[in-house]
Amino acid sequence: MKKDSTKKMVAIPIVIAIATIIIFANYYFVKPIKKMNEKKEVSVAEKFELEHLTIAYLNQNNNKPISSFLFHNADDHKYEVAAEYYYLKNGKEHLDEYDKILELSRLIFDDKKIEVTNFVINIDQEKCGKEKYSTIEGFINNSSCDLDGLFYEIVAIYKQNFEYVVEFYASTAIQEEVEATEICESFETPLSYNLKLIDLEGEEFYKKSESKCCSSNCALEGVNSFKKDIITHAKSNNKLYKMIFDKKGDYFVFSELKKV
Repeated sequence: MKKDSTKKMVAIPIVIAIATIIIFANYYFVKPIKKMNEKKEVSVAEKFELEHLTIAYLNQNNNKPISSFLFHNADDHKYEVAAEYYYLKNGKEHLDEYDKILELSRLIFDDKKIEVTNFVINIDQEKCGKEKYSTIEGFINNSSCDLDGLFYEIVAIYKQNFEYVVEFYASTAIQEEVEATEICESFETPLSYNLKLIDLEGEEFYKKSESKCCSSNCALEGVNSFKKDIITHAKSNNKLYKMIFDKKGDYFVFSELKKV
């Protein structure tokens, strides 16, 4: 009995010491880390800026392998991104204000070496992509719809630690006309195509083939007609990414793009 009581007396201080260490660690280490990593809301004005900066960046990098800058600094097409952002905020009537765009690009990329370059902006992005603005040619009216493009949906904007984060689902879509396999009536024309979805890491994750017969206006409708389905596939395959920004003074500065 004496041995049992001695063991209990020894065990009690040990238990108290362990409990004290756990409480201490939780209070001074675990809670501060959790608080540091928690997602905080941003103001309406900040959300507006971050959303449009992200849209501008993705729109101006939609015709290159995005995997080439994934997980790296967001430093591609700097002047073009600033021009797109300037357009989103001020409208197409201000697209000839090249010096103001240059000043803006140097602020949002924190890079004084940026120079004026040609840019192209899709004016009717939500439709078919037929009408574009170019600094060289003015308005460009294409005769057909875009058969490839980057599609995205922003789902969250928040602050974490000292960084501002925009989360979005995204995928590149490519439509390719192929040799028709459909057997049509004599007055109809066969049309066949493949649709491929490629993630921002350059990997194909969805493909479908379609064939149909048409009697008039027998042309591909363009990838924008599949926008809803493209976003659905991106979500179901967890193609979720985040654009990270720092804030310097009154401006958000691009930092990096990576997978969530």
